[in-house]
Order: sequence, then C-alpha cells, then structure tokens
Amino acid sequence: MRIIYKKIIFFILAIALFSVIVGIVKYSLTFIENNPEKYLPKQKQDKN
Repeated sequence: MRIIYKKIIFFILAIALFSVIVGIVKYSLTFIENNPEKYLPKQKQDKN
C-alpha cells in the first residue's frame, strides 16, 4: 500500500512542479513582451 501512496504523492508533486515552472516561463515571456525597452539592445546613434 505504501508504494502506491508514494507514487501518487510523487505524481502530484511532479505535476505541481511542472505547473510552477510553466507559470514562471509564461509570466516572464509576458513581462518581456510588455516591457521590450528593458530587453532590446540599445542602438548606437552615428555621430556625423
């Protein structure tokens, strides 16, 4: 019986960890899309 419980707990924890990672990635991509000026390289202007 204990092996079944361990497998169930492991499965639930794996899903939770995966969900957290996916959430962080989605949030990061959304933040970067909403604030491109912080992440795009600044172009140097030519001095003529």
